[in-house]
Amino acid sequence: MSKSNQPFRFKRFEVYHHRSSMKIGVDAVILGAWANVLNARTILDVGCGCGVIALMVAQRNQYSRIEAIDIDKESVEEAAGNFLVSPWSERIVAKQIDFNDYCSQHIEQSIQPIDYIISNPPYFDSGVDTQDSVRLKARHQGQLSPSIILERGGNMISDNGIIGMVIPVEQAEELTGIANYIGLYTIRKMIMTGREGREAKRCFIEFGRHQVPFSTEHLTIEFHDGSFTPEYMSLCRNFYLKF
Repeated sequence: MSKSNQPFRFKRFEVYHHRSSMKIGVDAVILGAWANVLNARTILDVGCGCGVIALMVAQRNQYSRIEAIDIDKESVEEAAGNFLVSPWSERIVAKQIDFNDYCSQHIEQSIQPIDYIISNPPYFDSGVDTQDSVRLKARHQGQLSPSIILERGGNMISDNGIIGMVIPVEQAEELTGIANYIGLYTIRKMIMTGREGREAKRCFIEFGRHQVPFSTEHLTIEFHDGSFTPEYMSLCRNFYLKF
């Protein structure tokens, strides 16, 4: 097996990600470690890619049942393979389906509400309808923008359900406004900076049906010298081998 095709190894599972639309990245790992999934019995991972987030939340919540969906066939096949060899194979299923179609089926069939919808959605709208690569397709918002996840997902979550995602910092204010308009409210928020002293790039945010007081958290991954901060190591210590 070539080096590029070897799995990414975590402490309790490993993930092949060379066929998926998006490789394992820092955003996905932080979201999987940060999301408040501990009380969720049903979890939906939207745009699952190789399945790393689904596996992380399965490790953190031993009672959850998880559906991981993606529109990309190879991503779903790779995720399914990763789930099969994990310690939680009986609790995670991968399905190839468009999120909008999934939502329509969920409503039409009166399926029980979902406790947590989690997603690392595409970050930009390139204005291009046709992409030349799977990676660009994955990063194009298309029919899986953060606002669509909120608008459609809000109809599927339980009364105490949560929608959690990672978005660029500059999208946070607009998305919060959309959420409020449809009756969802920010219940938790974290601003992430890659290196000490640099501009914040990512916002990890959770929405729910009920307004609650919250304080914005802040996370910096590295100090000026490139060493990892204690906060980042603490958040990801149950996953990364290097911690």
